[in-house]
Amino acid sequence: MNKALIFDVDGTLWDAVSVITDSWNLTAGRYKEITTTISPSEMSKYMGQPMSAFVKLFPTIDERKALEVLDKCCKEEIDYLYDHPGRLYDGMKETIIRLSNDYDLYIVSNCQEGYIEALLHTTGLESYFKDFENFGRTGKLKDENIRILMERCDIKKAIYIGDTATDMDSAFKNDLPFIYASYGMGEVDNARYLINSPSELPEVIKSTRYYEL
Repeated sequence: MNKALIFDVDGTLWDAVSVITDSWNLTAGRYKEITTTISPSEMSKYMGQPMSAFVKLFPTIDERKALEVLDKCCKEEIDYLYDHPGRLYDGMKETIIRLSNDYDLYIVSNCQEGYIEALLHTTGLESYFKDFENFGRTGKLKDENIRILMERCDIKKAIYIGDTATDMDSAFKNDLPFIYASYGMGEVDNARYLINSPSELPEVIKSTRYYEL
């Protein structure tokens, strides 16, 4: 049985909040009806949620128009990321390389289609992850996408690593252990396993005793 690790993206692998905020403000600035500017702190409140939740960042326009702007922001964000990538958390790349020697690595995120590809390409991590799934491709919530990925890749056991309560709930709905990335953007109460930096992950994985290690 292959040992699998499934990662969240924002707040777990990297921080791209300021980059995404800049990109969205550039796009939204072309609409005269939008008279507000998004701040990084506002953007971070929605990171990790399904993309439809982000319409709340455009309070001066109705929902129909906000969905139109949201779609444009998401599409233009991908191109922007290739020239202005997010920042991997300190020690993350080295940790991923180390873990890839012993585990099959995957990603499941609530992001739009193309976002994970941008992360993998700009960080040089493409060869270390075997597959991924996201809200943009399936239109489904994270717990369902974890299930889809596990069925597609014939994953019998896995550990999910993320930084929000939604991540933990999604892991538990699939009967998976959850490791809380406390350095990320979310807050999780009563997480059994947590890491304060990426470099702690290999040892904490072993402490779950989920695999015979």
